[in-house]
Order: sequence, then structure tokens, then C-alpha cells
Amino acid sequence: MCKPILFTMLALSACTRPDEEPGETVDRDPVIAAALADPLLADPDLTGQNMGGAALTGGGPATAPIPPDKRGRDESDAALAAARDLLGGTIEPAPPAATKQTASRLAGALTAPAIARALGLGTPACADRVDYSAIWAARLAPPFEVYPRGHVGQSAGTDAPGCRLRVVGFSTPVAPDEVLAFYATRARRAGFAVARRDEGADSVLSGGKGTARYAVAARDRGDGLTEAILVVSAPGSAATPR
Repeated sequence: MCKPILFTMLALSACTRPDEEPGETVDRDPVIAAALADPLLADPDLTGQNMGGAALTGGGPATAPIPPDKRGRDESDAALAAARDLLGGTIEPAPPAATKQTASRLAGALTAPAIARALGLGTPACADRVDYSAIWAARLAPPFEVYPRGHVGQSAGTDAPGCRLRVVGFSTPVAPDEVLAFYATRARRAGFAVARRDEGADSVLSGGKGTARYAVAARDRGDGLTEAILVVSAPGSAATPR
């Protein structure tokens, strides 16, 4: 039976993070590792926090399967430890689901524009302007970078005037609730609203701040991995100078 949603088409992930302290090492997805930062804004207030050192030199998204040694308990523990380090040692729980429904709006959403619209972000005129490239994963801004040690498959986005949109997915051996807790903590600390809803097998965290809005959907894939998708829309923001 076919799996619904972009989790089939865009099983993504990347590893961007704020500027590291001297001597600190960071594990990054191979697709993201070889690059030079080229930041994007999710919100004008976040410009000064852009991650330095995590972008791409080119090429498309990674397509190789995640090896078994990246799916086990050791890798999950390492990813959770990296997430805690980013948050100063404390990850706050995600809120309980305010609503629950049996069907996911992501079912049948097989393209980045369809996923953005299913999650309530990006007008059709904006979402339909995205293009697919791994560079968009590297251009996510705090607090919505890919989960530490995540693995990107594909990503899409646009920087068209008045239409800043990112649709980036990733895979991680960390459980869906832990992934949502990480983003809930980062979103709250950055001043974003945080709400949760459950739709079928998908749990969705969403909220906004000013003109910037985000949604994070996560589900258990059933093979030791969580698949997640990040959608960030900031129509009123502008890209930082390059």
C-alpha cells in the first residue's frame, strides 16, 4: 500500500546549526557538509542568528538510503544529545494535540507546493514558484533548521519577491515526539506561537510570528526512522545580502 504525503516524495534532512564554538565538532549530512553558508531569513528578527558554515556547493539532493548504522540506538542518542546541546541542555515537551482527526491533510500531497498548501502555508501563486534543490535545506534559518544529524532527501523553495518559502524534509532515528519537542522549544524561545494537531499518522506543530509562519509534520516510518517535513513561509522578509 502506498504511503501518503511528501514523506514518500521528500524524505529529507540536512544539518545546519548556529555558529559553532571554537573546537566544537558538528555532524552534518554529506549533502550539506561540503558548502559555504548562504543564509535565508524565516523572520527579519532572526537575521543575526543565521548558521554560518552549512550550505551546499551544488548538485541535487541526496538519494542514497540511510545505512543501518545510522538508524540504531547509538545514532538516536547522538542526535538527541546534539539537540540538547543546541538548546542549552533542556528540551521542553511539545504541547498535547489540540485536535485529532483520522485522516491527514497531507495524504495525497505529493509535491512541495501541495504539501505547503496542505499545511496551510504559501498561497498557490507563491507555492507554485518553488524549485527543487538541496540548497534550500541549507538556507533554513533559526529556529527551523533541520534536526541535528538528520538526513536530507530533497528540498524545495523560492526567494521570489514577497514569496519566501521553504519545504524541506528529513529522516532521523529520533522518535516523532522528540523531534516535535525540539522544534516546540526552539519556536517558543524565538517568540513563535506553538500549537499541535494530530492527523492520522502525522503530528503537526505550527505557529507564527509577525508575517513568518512555520509547520513541522512528523511521523513514524515503521523501520526505525522518523520522517519529517519543515515548511517555513516569510512573505514579508528579505534575503540577506550575499
